[in-house]
Amino acid sequence: MINSELKKILRCVKCKKPALIAEEKFLICKSCGANYLIHNNVPSLLINDVKNQKWNPWKLNKAKKTADSYYKRAKGDLPEKESSKSLARLIKRKKFFSKTDNYLDIGCATGHYLVSLRKIINKKIKYTGIDILKEYLIWGDEIFGHSELSNFIHCDGLNLPFKNKSFDYTLVNLFHFFPKLDEPLKEALRVTKKMLIWRTPIGQISYMIKWVLYEQRHNKIGSLHIDRNDLDHCIYMLYSKDYIKSIVKSFGGKVVFIEQDKNFKHFDNTSLKEFKNIPSTKTVNGTQMNGNLHLDWHYVGIKV
Repeated sequence: MINSELKKILRCVKCKKPALIAEEKFLICKSCGANYLIHNNVPSLLINDVKNQKWNPWKLNKAKKTADSYYKRAKGDLPEKESSKSLARLIKRKKFFSKTDNYLDIGCATGHYLVSLRKIINKKIKYTGIDILKEYLIWGDEIFGHSELSNFIHCDGLNLPFKNKSFDYTLVNLFHFFPKLDEPLKEALRVTKKMLIWRTPIGQISYMIKWVLYEQRHNKIGSLHIDRNDLDHCIYMLYSKDYIKSIVKSFGGKVVFIEQDKNFKHFDNTSLKEFKNIPSTKTVNGTQMNGNLHLDWHYVGIKV
């Protein structure tokens, strides 16, 4: 169930000790006795069930509506995501690859980034994908297989089940959805050995934006104000370059490059039924837009 390379880097998310052993359909911690279910090759390393994760305001039954497009992209029934091709080309151009390097993808969904990494970088790239939605990961394991080269783990980005410096490179295109950057950034840096490659929209100043999802009628949702958290919503955080550099420095890291991402072709995700009434992107005159929001995507390279 759990391959040898993964066993070397896993740790218990409860007591933080690397004492996990595999027994039938469970991973069991020898230190504190915590046990974690393995479902279809995907270990679920969470202290609480996903519904208790306060950082994730999306209701699961509705968030799963996007799953169909992620599944089809990973399987090849829909075109590769432009962001995944762009990331793979960046890694190749900057030579952030060797045959011994391993990669962690935080917020991997069904592993659609792995499609481009295998095509553009190397077919035998060592990849581990994590996500808070278990269904995505089970599909990822189904599509890409369970081996020494690809793993999918159900866990929380705020409490990663890995030892310090477990991965040569960590990839993330998710932090703009976290209401507070400090915790996930610090945790990502903890498990990274060489470089954290973070794709994020950057603002002239820092912005905190709250999207109202699904229901849009006043007679159903009432008055809108920034403090309301009872509605289905999504957080969008756009940070300035100065903010990014200073927060990284506060955690002992160093920003070694910030590069604008314009390495993508025209696309329109708003035409997909899975994205109806939720944030979805398209290009307008070569610029990515999400509704009325202009997304100035950048890659941020951080050395630990």
